Amino acid sequence: MLESYVTPLLMSYVNKYIKNLKPSDLQLSLWGGDVVLSKLDLKLDVLEQELKLPFTFMSGHIHELRIHVPWTKLGSEPVVITINTMECILKLRDGVQDDHESGSSSTSRSVSDSSKAVAKPRRLQQAAPSDPDLPPGYVQSLIRRVVNNVNIVVNNLILKYVEDDIVLSVNITSAECYSVDDMWERAFTDITAPELVLRKVINFADCTVCLDKRNASGKIEFYQDPLLYKCSFRTRLHFTYDNINSKIPSVIKIQTMVESLKLSITDQQLPMFIRILELIIALYYGELGGHKEGEGEEGSVHVREAGAILPGMDVDMETQGASQYSSQDLYMQSGGLEDGDQGWMSWAWSFVPDIVGEEEGYEEGLYEQREAGGIPTNPQQHTPKDPIVSIGFYCTKASVTFKLTETQSESSYYSPQKVKSREVLCLEQEGITIEVLMMGEPFFDCQIGFVGCRALCLKGIMGVRDFDENMNRREEDAVFFSCGDSLSSKGMTYLTNSLFDYRSPENNGVRAEFILDTANHKESYTEIAGMQRFGAFYMDYLYTMENSSAKGSQDFSAVSTEDVVPAVQETSIKRLVVGPLDVRLNSSAVHRILKMVTCGMDHEYEPYCKPQPEVVEESLGAATPEEISSLEEFIPTRLTCLTLLQVSVTVSMAEFNLLHTLMPVIMGCKTAPGPVNIPAFQPVRPLPAVQFQVERVNIEHSVPMYAPELVSTISGLSQPSDNLLHHCYAHLYLKVFGFQAGLTVQDSTGGFLPLIPIIPSFSTALYGKLIQMPAYWRKRSSVPTTECIFELPHFALQATRAQTLLLQAICQSWTHSVVNGAPSTLSESLLREVYKAPGVKSPGPSPTLEGSVQNLELKLCSRATVKCASGTVGAVKVCARTPGSGEGVKEKLVPLIQGPSDTKELHMSRWLNEIRKPESLLAPDLLAFSVQVPQQGDDYRNSGAVLLVSVQGIAVNVDPVFCTWLLYQPHRGSGRQQQQQVLSHAVMSLQTPGSVPLSKRREDEASVASTPLAKQPSNQASDYASSPVKTKTVTESRPLSIPMKVMPDITAGESWTTSEERMKELIAQAWDVVKRLTLQLELQSCCVFLPNDSLPSPSTITCGDIPGTVRSWYHNQASMPGTLVVCLPHISVLSTGHRYMEPLQELPFVVSKPILEEGDAFPWSVSLSQFSVYTLLGQQQSLSLLEPMGCTSTLAVTSHKLQSCSEGGHSFVVCLHVDLQPVHVKCSNPQVQLLYELLLSWSSTWARLQRHRILRQTSSIPEPPAGAAPSSPVRSSAGTALPDTSTCSPSADFGSPTEGDSVPAGDDGPFADTVTLEQKTSSIGGTSGKVSLWMQWMLPKVTVKLFALEPAAKKTEICVICELEDLSASVDVQDVYTKIKCKVGSFNIDQHRCRNINMLWRRKTTGRCSTASSR
Repeated sequence: MLESYVTPLLMSYVNKYIKNLKPSDLQLSLWGGDVVLSKLDLKLDVLEQELKLPFTFMSGHIHELRIHVPWTKLGSEPVVITINTMECILKLRDGVQDDHESGSSSTSRSVSDSSKAVAKPRRLQQAAPSDPDLPPGYVQSLIRRVVNNVNIVVNNLILKYVEDDIVLSVNITSAECYSVDDMWERAFTDITAPELVLRKVINFADCTVCLDKRNASGKIEFYQDPLLYKCSFRTRLHFTYDNINSKIPSVIKIQTMVESLKLSITDQQLPMFIRILELIIALYYGELGGHKEGEGEEGSVHVREAGAILPGMDVDMETQGASQYSSQDLYMQSGGLEDGDQGWMSWAWSFVPDIVGEEEGYEEGLYEQREAGGIPTNPQQHTPKDPIVSIGFYCTKASVTFKLTETQSESSYYSPQKVKSREVLCLEQEGITIEVLMMGEPFFDCQIGFVGCRALCLKGIMGVRDFDENMNRREEDAVFFSCGDSLSSKGMTYLTNSLFDYRSPENNGVRAEFILDTANHKESYTEIAGMQRFGAFYMDYLYTMENSSAKGSQDFSAVSTEDVVPAVQETSIKRLVVGPLDVRLNSSAVHRILKMVTCGMDHEYEPYCKPQPEVVEESLGAATPEEISSLEEFIPTRLTCLTLLQVSVTVSMAEFNLLHTLMPVIMGCKTAPGPVNIPAFQPVRPLPAVQFQVERVNIEHSVPMYAPELVSTISGLSQPSDNLLHHCYAHLYLKVFGFQAGLTVQDSTGGFLPLIPIIPSFSTALYGKLIQMPAYWRKRSSVPTTECIFELPHFALQATRAQTLLLQAICQSWTHSVVNGAPSTLSESLLREVYKAPGVKSPGPSPTLEGSVQNLELKLCSRATVKCASGTVGAVKVCARTPGSGEGVKEKLVPLIQGPSDTKELHMSRWLNEIRKPESLLAPDLLAFSVQVPQQGDDYRNSGAVLLVSVQGIAVNVDPVFCTWLLYQPHRGSGRQQQQQVLSHAVMSLQTPGSVPLSKRREDEASVASTPLAKQPSNQASDYASSPVKTKTVTESRPLSIPMKVMPDITAGESWTTSEERMKELIAQAWDVVKRLTLQLELQSCCVFLPNDSLPSPSTITCGDIPGTVRSWYHNQASMPGTLVVCLPHISVLSTGHRYMEPLQELPFVVSKPILEEGDAFPWSVSLSQFSVYTLLGQQQSLSLLEPMGCTSTLAVTSHKLQSCSEGGHSFVVCLHVDLQPVHVKCSNPQVQLLYELLLSWSSTWARLQRHRILRQTSSIPEPPAGAAPSSPVRSSAGTALPDTSTCSPSADFGSPTEGDSVPAGDDGPFADTVTLEQKTSSIGGTSGKVSLWMQWMLPKVTVKLFALEPAAKKTEICVICELEDLSASVDVQDVYTKIKCKVGSFNIDQHRCRNINMLWRRKTTGRCSTASSR
């Protein structure tokens, strides 16, 4: 009879999961055709064992179980199993409890015994002679048809998870699984040739997910809105078999389709939701193991057993892969599966037999073998190849809505509280695809893609009703994040080759083909293919495991457990691509995002896994040469590649600013901000903004797959190769292409005008590497721990003064907020100047400053003993571009800064008459430096720092056009109506073709030109985001609110009390750096040109060549403006005993004579040369003002720790000796006139700058009322600067002097020829006081010549010559006295007169004397 075959099959599954069932009663009920079981308890230990996750079932019940068996129509009607109301409650397994595990193991043993008892009668019955009317082949086919067509219906499935105060519940109203035909319609089917396909459908109706918070007693006080409410989805299962007798299908496809997925998260649910995500991540990476602590071997055995059941699977393949890093025993001690991804994949793969419902014949064979003598020696020889499993999830439209809640109580005291929610933010996605393809453990691939994604603001936030219904805002204004395309334009590409695609091979009777090869996979699934299918986001994660001995073959089933374990090569590649991305950060978006952040931080959950300190484990044995050779050939790594395409980020000016209430909470301040007055929101249009655009960003990150085993092996080698060391690092590559930034404006239609570039397009690259497991490398000082390389080929910056003022206003609107949330006001004329309308003449065109930096390279390196850095800057140029003031007038280019520039010959004016070579493209870098600082460690005191710097010559043109740029102020129009018309015309004319013009505003809003862009703030108050707002009119005469910084500083009192301590700290830190510093500093001469009128560069001169421009004006222009040329000296500083080195060194570098002791760093030799001043006048006149001169000096500093000082201060002794070269000064009437004009011009400019700076502060940041106290902390935060304590005297900084510690000194001591610098340093005595200073200057001669025309005789020129010889001065500063000595050897004044050019000068001596003074 059929009952004898079907009944044991059903009974085995029912008895496996349900407690206290009598097999006899169940068997009798089944023979009747229907069985009804009520109030059943599930076997929780069996469920835990099946789940294989660190969860414990607190309870599990089935209200009713119905089984309907149509005995008379088994060949045409399905067996129906109905479960009514199934409820299970889970919690995270408690690692402290051990009793439950022991009970679990004993129960599992009893379950296995009972399963054996149930299985034995079935085998006996099958072994008995069968009914002649039912041949065995027919019975097997009939049982297979019955099993393949079983219908499972679950009504009201409830799953709950509890942890701390979190209650997560999932409720599915109805779920049904049934067989279908090739059209996916319900049918009674079977596996038939030649298709050999089985199809099933699972429909889920009304799935609801709730996330609530319970109190200490475990009760939920009030219920939150469901995360997911009544969502329905369907799943299609497609099984393909190789032949009709196959036990497991060769291809398994399980794919789920959701039409609409709407998630809702409140501010109270957000921390709990993040907690659930952290739990999932912890499970994914194996931070929460599936077994308890101390389970060790047992847990790993369970994993291996789960893998051994599967056909063709060998979980120990990872052990084989890890054995090449160290000995196999060491890796096995780590617990088996070290790879988090593989642990998750093994767990998912273990469910394949349950999903496909394999028949009992295979289980019987295993049971018989176990009963005969245990597990067979090679179970895989009886199993076929691993099946191909394809899992997919598809969603047409999904949305995540963020809500803010408010608790409301009823009038009655005992009435329950109600929660009212308000939607503030929504994230929408279209065309979501998640596909997983795997074949055993050798191949795993996961692809995720979005067709489109956008985020938009909903309703009001923090009392600001910016998107309420009565605001009539456009949808374009609400969207602040958009990426990709829409389904209407992209189509149904996200369903390509899925079971829901009518064009897929499975829906057309064709067997699907899968790409299971790494090379073909990379060629087929490229970034371009991913973007063509999706458009917004595409991710491809590929993991492969290949046999190195037979590469290309992934069949591991033929390997016996007794054979030698083959070496495997594992690869892990993640590729992520983000399509065209547009982010608009306005006030509404930023406040909503930060509000979500503050809500997400409002919790006190402990992390699931705390970082453990690195412990260096002793290696069990050195690696063998074979293992090292294997590592040299291949080391598995994880590679992650991220590509961003066409990114645009726009930061608009803040329309309202309440960040001072959010930022302290984000920064960790627990104190809640006080009540805030909320302004009445009015959208500002046009709205200025800063926009950043990037064409492409590439990020690559690689890390070794088995870092602990690899590092422990490599660090034990005496001389590891470069290849092995390279794989011991985590590497990061960042490449940015086409980055640019500029100003734009948002019009009333929500669109943005064309970009006004501030930073033109440039590209850059960054590389960094970080050593893995640093604890293993502490004794290897030669191995770098971190390294970073930055390259910037070209960077430019260009802006008018109006554009910089607008940038400052935009930044200030975010950094400062007033009490009522309104940002600072903005001048309409400033906005009108930035966004000029084409064809509109400006009263005075303002110049544009353009600066560029070329070939910037920077390298940082850190080792166990030193930190070092080196870098170069190729060139720096700054120029001013002045537009033409009228028709036919070309724009002028005025160079301001040029570096490098050949300034070696510029200290004399004769270079103007000599042939000058053009600036070479092969000129040396402007700046080259290398610095090396010892690390804080045990040997820190025995090593010194090194600084090597070289700066080439720089030419600076302090042109009056720069003053014009600085003194720019927005022009004021004749009237508001005219301003409104000009601004409206500018915005309309700058709109792109096809854009909608500005809509007509209401009369009360008038225009942006008639009122400030940020509306006048009102004293509007709001108790909460959802409470009504009462407005109150504010007159114009009332003062504006006082601005507050978003990030508050420390109070003024604290600054006053700690300023002296900070200065002491700063000096102590500077001394710690300098006292062991080997310094080599070389600064070429910097030539400064100060013309009294603009010097634009001629078209024949190379752009930016300042000396060439001056030379061209000197020879070719008759009316050359007067120019003062100041040639700053060439400076060279060298530590004692140090030999010159190239400033750019390979890191790290070695100094021939490092500074080891504290006193060896000094003295320093300082040399200055070629300092001169001369003037260039019209008609090729060049007059010298100061002849080239220089000096050599020696600086010595010593320090002694004061024993009497309780604070442990230091006493400093500073000695400076300077030998000056002769000074020759010449001056005439034209030179004095030029100097007076320049002084008058720059003093006037400085006064205007001071006045305009105050005006800008009062216009952008309102000052407090006149009655406010000067010491108000708010006023200080708005820009009041504290006195600079660096100008205080040394005695005030370091304490009072000590009496009786003065050192006697002779009157002629400083000038005695026999006293050397070292002797003087030692004679002062460093322990006498806090600061001792001795300085000496030696000047052989000073000559001053004054030229002037005699008033009576025009052709007669008078020259007065003043000469001073043998000058010296010294300053001696001690604790109890200060001594200054001056000496002049001789002094004389001569007068000369010249009547004409051909006659000689007549000399007339006025006087001569010698003098010396001392004080």
